Amino acid sequence: MTMASEFVADSATAGQIPPDAATPESTARPSARTSRMAHDVYISYSHVDKVAADAACATLERAGIRCWIAPRDITPGDEWSAAIIKAIDHCRAMVLIFSQHANNSRQIRREVERAITVGVPLVPVRIEDVVPTESLAYFMSTVHWLDAMTPPFENHLVKLADSLKGLLQARASSPRDGTAPFMATGAGAPAYAASSAGTIPFSAAAAKPSGKRRMFAEIMNFNYQRSAKQAFGWYLMYLLIGIIIGLVAGYIAGIAAKSFSEGFNIGKMAGQISAIPYHIALGTLLIWRRKKDAPNLLLVLGGVVLSVFSGAIGGLIPLAFLSCRPVEKP
Repeated sequence: MTMASEFVADSATAGQIPPDAATPESTARPSARTSRMAHDVYISYSHVDKVAADAACATLERAGIRCWIAPRDITPGDEWSAAIIKAIDHCRAMVLIFSQHANNSRQIRREVERAITVGVPLVPVRIEDVVPTESLAYFMSTVHWLDAMTPPFENHLVKLADSLKGLLQARASSPRDGTAPFMATGAGAPAYAASSAGTIPFSAAAAKPSGKRRMFAEIMNFNYQRSAKQAFGWYLMYLLIGIIIGLVAGYIAGIAAKSFSEGFNIGKMAGQISAIPYHIALGTLLIWRRKKDAPNLLLVLGGVVLSVFSGAIGGLIPLAFLSCRPVEKP
């Protein structure tokens, strides 16, 4: 279970997500959909985040927004891929439950690309602090996020439902199908975007929190693609750890020395030597779920080589760059 699914599950256990919100209802509720469309919103998600997706579906349908979600709405006997394409083509908006697993999913990338191609507005709901991969960032570069990483999760879903209802009503009444406002609850004037580009941003007030990425987030998560700011935070933290390890190793090695100068030299050498296995271990953990291609391998090798001459100060620089590289799907 990922951090996102654990967060949603914990929220349900703690009463932050009502029990009936975790499962989408089996019967359709009234909605403002047009006669041409069987549903309003397509929910795209990784199977690992099914709890969050089901909770979103249930909340939206209680608000009168008809959702299409797999596998519930795939008719037995239908081809899975054909049903997905048909559902995306006939929806009025796509809600993307965005997490690390969704970020690394080829299926999610195909669904997002299809939505953008046919002009369906994309509304990402971010449940993990993850930087989009290059392929997703290409389609989502102008999309603003609805952050749903802080409990209670249900409050974010209610806000999503209110915003989507405004979006769907505006698109239904807009004389031009090319533009439609999408305004978060309590925000000021709506921001407009061309639906042919597939991007419907929140207002600036709603988008502002999503730009704040904590420098020291996911410090212990080696299967995480960091931003430049987060990579610098990772460098500082593991530099401190490397210095502590070197000092401890040097102190232990210098205890048996007969003189202070001899102990200092032995301790210094022991501290430098301890940096080598330290960087090998960090490099192995970072590349474990990344491509074993030449650039990544050179970054690991460069970190180990630099650690021999400059310890953690220089050896961690290539590894910090490696932490910014994309993570492969498990």
